[in-house]
Amino acid sequence: VFDLVGGAALRTVASLVDDRSRLRSVADKPLVAELGGADVARDRSTAVLAELARLVAAGGLDPHVTRVVGFDDARAALAAVERGHEAGKVVLEIG
Repeated sequence: VFDLVGGAALRTVASLVDDRSRLRSVADKPLVAELGGADVARDRSTAVLAELARLVAAGGLDPHVTRVVGFDDARAALAAVERGHEAGKVVLEIG
């Protein structure tokens, strides 16, 4: 299991995993360790971002963009994301 949320969601999925050493989280390092799994270090380097962009452009990775909004609507879009009302990625269009 690769967790991106942490907290209660991580506890819930951990109960479904027979071998908790296979549990990974980028969101909740203390809890995943407590549950017997491991954290995943984030690498936000230019090389990683370039590879992600290449994969998306080649069709090998779908970031699941569900909405594109203008920069003027950024505040409302962020509020919707924080309330959990977005099922995928929200992209801000600048320009």
